[in-house]
Amino acid sequence: MTAKNRVQRPPAGKLVLASDGNLARTVRPWASEKLSYLKRYIDIFTTSMKGKWDRLVYIDLMCGPGKSIITDTGLEIEGSPLLALHAKYPFTQLYLNDKDARALKALEQRIDNESVAVQTRGLDCNGAAREAGGLLNRRDLALAFIDPTAFQIGFDGIANLTQDHSVDLIITVMTGYIRRFIGQPSYESAMDRFFGFPEWRELIEREAGRRSPTYRDLLDKYEAGLRAIGYIHVNDVVRVPNTRGQTIYHIVFAS
Repeated sequence: MTAKNRVQRPPAGKLVLASDGNLARTVRPWASEKLSYLKRYIDIFTTSMKGKWDRLVYIDLMCGPGKSIITDTGLEIEGSPLLALHAKYPFTQLYLNDKDARALKALEQRIDNESVAVQTRGLDCNGAAREAGGLLNRRDLALAFIDPTAFQIGFDGIANLTQDHSVDLIITVMTGYIRRFIGQPSYESAMDRFFGFPEWRELIEREAGRRSPTYRDLLDKYEAGLRAIGYIHVNDVVRVPNTRGQTIYHIVFAS
């Protein structure tokens, strides 16, 4: 196939019309793998914790429009908020946030007839984390899905969400992106917010010493922060690569 007649894939991250007439977000094929892990965790979480807490609450800080379209195939798949809504055993309440007004409107149209209590918000993810944490009670158990495309969520946001509450976390940690930019001065303030404590700068010293930080280095630094705010069980075994086998991100589970 020549460059002239090669099929052009639509870029990821765009809002386009789906078959139901509402907007959906284009994603790359590996997004479906991430969502499959989320679905399995949701099913385990809701099944095992049913009836043991006053409320089971699902929190999605960057929820999107509720549907995604895989760029390579055009296949439409349910996004994270619909997976949570359609859990085997339903959550008591869902807190769904996205600062993109068009994506949020599409989501609201998709969930208009759902019977589960849903609150939608259009905040920055860090403000939403603070607000969602304030809505939780001591007898609630929450599952928070935090799915940034870069460094949008600061560690303070996670700390505000989880302080004095029982919240399981599923976090997309963009390890490939972080590793690429960690030595660049223009990204230092973003890294400060993302890691939340200054020890991450040791990785810059390694970069200057011509030893690039490994994915293990990055995850260890980030997870040290999670343990510092009370998380005992942290798992990062899931590595999601692109079609060339290069690491895009790791999924960190914390409880």
